This record gives sequence, structure tokens and C-alpha cells, in this order.
Amino acid sequence: MKYILSFFCFAFILQLPLHAQSKKKAEKGFVQQLNTLIKKSSRQSSGYNGIMTIDSAFAINKQGMLSVTVRYRSDTSFIRVRTTAPVNKINTLRYDLYMILEYKDNLVTFYESAPGSNVLVETGKGGWFHVGAPMPENYMYKEKLQAALDKVLIVTGIKNER
Repeated sequence: MKYILSFFCFAFILQLPLHAQSKKKAEKGFVQQLNTLIKKSSRQSSGYNGIMTIDSAFAINKQGMLSVTVRYRSDTSFIRVRTTAPVNKINTLRYDLYMILEYKDNLVTFYESAPGSNVLVETGKGGWFHVGAPMPENYMYKEKLQAALDKVLIVTGIKNER
């Protein structure tokens, strides 16, 4: 009996690092798809004008927060925009003019700088995380991004709850 109990404890302990590796691998694939999409986009959202460049590519921190920072440049100035939200609370992936991660609640936090400043200040919250604006013929990005998102949600146990 002691050996059986030891075996099950050992088997459980071995699965913990595998789960962490699977989660990290799934998150890496999701972030890669997001970064591929935003690199091919001319803008992240319709709320800003100018030429968009990526200041800080999509990333997921240890707390599970997804974030990206972009800069919109005009001839005379620039503005920085940062968006953050929890990965495990993504409800739906939408594609209209923009690829959007939709949340049930207002969990997406928006930060913006004053024109010409690098200092970001929280400006509000919402339920949509704009990823980028791929060309309509590149609808395949939605399928790839959805598959990567599904892997993240399955590994974290969220997909089974929906």
C-alpha cells in the first residue's frame, strides 16, 4: 500500500513540470501568432492616426497578463499606446476590420501617453483588446490565432469550462 501511494505521489509530482512546460509552450505559440499579425498590420485600432510601430511586442508576464505597446508617429509628434489584459479571461476571438480578443467584462486596460511623451497613463478599461488589422484576404490569421488561443485555454483548464 505504501508503494502504491508513493507511486501516485511521484506520478503527480512529475506531471507538474510537464504542465508548466505545456502552458509555456502554448503561450509562446499564441504570442508568436499575435506578433505575426500585428507586424503585418498598419494599425492596431481605428482610434489613432499616423504610422504605427511596435515599441513592445506582445508578451505574457508571469501573472498571465497579455500586453503590447505601440507608437503612432505623425510628421510632428508621436503617441504611445499600451494595452493589457489577462489571457485566461479571453472569451472570444473576433475578426471584423480588426482582429479582436473579446472579454465578458471590462478587463482590458488602456494606457496612453501625451503627444511627444513616453510616459504612459491609464486612460480606461474596456472589453475589447484590438490585436491588429490584417488584410481581408489574410483571414487565415484568425484560424491560426484561434488554434493557438485554444491551446492556451485548454492547458490552463479554461476551455473545458466554456
